[in-house]
Amino acid sequence: MSKKHRGRFQAQGGGIEKSESWSQDEPLSKVDGLNLLDKLWNSLSKKERSSREKQYRDAKRYIENVDGGIDAVKKKSFRNRNTKDVRIDIEVLGGRAFLVLLIAFLLYYMIF
Repeated sequence: MSKKHRGRFQAQGGGIEKSESWSQDEPLSKVDGLNLLDKLWNSLSKKERSSREKQYRDAKRYIENVDGGIDAVKKKSFRNRNTKDVRIDIEVLGGRAFLVLLIAFLLYYMIF
């Protein structure tokens, strides 16, 4: 049986397709989401990062500024304006993501 809360971060375009995904019973917290985004970022080469620096910062700011979490299905792309296919994507494919840990804890135990 698949987990209720799932999604992925992707770095695409410019000849690459790398991702970090999550699949779990409880909603993904903001802290864990930022950690996964950082893990993806650190898996990129110096050249791959240089063409995505602004997109990485924008994706990070997006997660930090989410208020009350995001419900699935939500797909958000942060594109490099100079090269249309180079981007960082955030995909919430099931459940919820980017909750403050306390809210996630309370919601999980209220539902179950």
